[in-house]
Amino acid sequence: MPDQNDPRLVKSYEWLKRENRRKTARTILQLAVLAFAVGLAVFSIIRANNAQNGSGTTQAPAGIAAKQADAMGSHFIALSYPGLTRSTSLESRIVNEKRFAEQMAALKASGYVTITQQDILNFYQSYGALPERALFIIFEDGLLSSVSLADEVLRQNGFSATLSTYANNLDADSSPYISGEQLKELLDNPRWELGSNGYRLSYINVFDRYSNFFGSLTVAQFMRVRAYLWRDYNHYLMDFERDEDRLRTETEAQLRQRIATDYALMRETYQRYIGAMPQLYLLMHANTGAFATDAIASSANREGVLANFTMNVNREGTCLNTLKSSIFDLSRLQVQSYFSTNHMLMRIWDDTGESMAFVTGDQDEADRWFQDEGVSEYRGNEIILTTPPAGSARLTLKSRLFTDVDMSVTLQGNLVGRQSVYLRTDRNLTHGLEVSLTDNILEVWTLGEGAELLYHKSLFELDGGPYISIQEDELNGLIALQQAIIDLDTDAARIATATARLRELEQMPVLTIADGGTPYYPENDTATREARRLRIRLVGSRLSVWVDDTPAVEQLKVEGAQLGALGLGAAVFENNSERFTQRNIYDDVYDAVFVDLAIASADNPKAILYQYRLTQEETINTVINRWVNSVIDFFVDHF
Repeated sequence: MPDQNDPRLVKSYEWLKRENRRKTARTILQLAVLAFAVGLAVFSIIRANNAQNGSGTTQAPAGIAAKQADAMGSHFIALSYPGLTRSTSLESRIVNEKRFAEQMAALKASGYVTITQQDILNFYQSYGALPERALFIIFEDGLLSSVSLADEVLRQNGFSATLSTYANNLDADSSPYISGEQLKELLDNPRWELGSNGYRLSYINVFDRYSNFFGSLTVAQFMRVRAYLWRDYNHYLMDFERDEDRLRTETEAQLRQRIATDYALMRETYQRYIGAMPQLYLLMHANTGAFATDAIASSANREGVLANFTMNVNREGTCLNTLKSSIFDLSRLQVQSYFSTNHMLMRIWDDTGESMAFVTGDQDEADRWFQDEGVSEYRGNEIILTTPPAGSARLTLKSRLFTDVDMSVTLQGNLVGRQSVYLRTDRNLTHGLEVSLTDNILEVWTLGEGAELLYHKSLFELDGGPYISIQEDELNGLIALQQAIIDLDTDAARIATATARLRELEQMPVLTIADGGTPYYPENDTATREARRLRIRLVGSRLSVWVDDTPAVEQLKVEGAQLGALGLGAAVFENNSERFTQRNIYDDVYDAVFVDLAIASADNPKAILYQYRLTQEETINTVINRWVNSVIDFFVDHF
């Protein structure tokens, strides 16, 4: 670790302190809110979460044979983060700062040490040795929040990282991205290195899910219409620009000139701000083993990469890089916002076979459960049950058998996956009942030999859908496109065309469901999370289930054993590899998330047989922290 008094760091630390003003403001607001709360006698002390932050190293998840580490020789893993945020929203697409801190602590506990770009260069050019469990960390897209929220965590763990930027964003002041001036200061801090995602992030050859041609879109325009898209688009450097018939609209010479211009603009921008090009490139988004989806575009990119960079992270989805890998075709695992710490460790374990310090959390609560399969983390009022790759995970509550119960739990795992509650069962699931959410469908099954599906209902339908017709959805997408161009484009002719087209579309008749249109059912994205509160009441041979206080199953007749254990389950959806995700990166690990689990007597709801919930003070503390974070984020975004 560098000496914190080293004069080289002073300039960098001064800037980081300025970025941390938001943390100071957060503290002031928290103190003010707490004082106000005490004055009103809402509570006398706000206690910290009582979960213990324990972790234990294990060779493999429960129920799975130990994975043999590949005899690959020296190697390193690469992890990237799309960004960091304070937000705890299930809709956030970038990683929560506290989860990031937990993940870094778990990597350190697992024995990982970070390496630099020079270490990677030496490894491939000179067959240099790497430390055992070498780790390379990247923050993509150059978000300012990535630096301000990550720097202290990196320091605490003795880690370093690379910040990767789009060069055109360096010219933008008062934006979410780091500016060129801030970047110069950051690079005085030896904890940080620089990489590049390219000159710009832009989209070409965009088609919606109905094969309507949307053309070329900026990031802002793309985000406006993303809800109407499929996987049918390219990034700026990946292909020829094409028309609605998918025919080229530029010659090979024009394509090569367009791509070469991006590299030239990139070079000029970095030279202007820091006097040199970064060594590391992340070509967005090749992920093909070549340098583009089109062979000619790949050739043009290859020329640009080799002329400007010494290494290229070209793929995503796996973290392992060995001497068999090309230094210009490296791979990283991009950590997603929905990854629990154990989820990330499970993915690394799958790629490397190395033992991981899987996180347990609240050890007292963990001792109340049998870990039959997978791994679990206990977090105050959350039980996160993580599957092995392409597998299932399961817990069984110890020391108690149940007959009639009235229980509630909120499920917060991704829609595409299986989250289950087992009733009147045993540790081998040879009998009993299963109530599950699978791919946003509520199901009730019997367990054991000859398992039978007793109930099946789409939660989309339970919520009242479908709401519109396919024809209406298609029209809405076309309208959203024109509005995005009008609001966000800078080309006057393109804006005029979109304005005229919008008038036409707004007058266009469309079949509604009432008129005989085809009902629209959305395809579940594998990355989408949702909170669903279940209440399950089992009395004798009758089962009832409510979802978000809406009756779903009413007095369903069930048979079988009248006494048994309670269990929780998680499973990767069996057709997950074929399911919809715009990035089309297959994730074969799944987190089932059980929040505020409580089991009461069916005769007396006040007679609690089991619960894992926050105390009243902890609940108030959580609400206050969320409110303070939202206030801080507002001021950061607007001032």
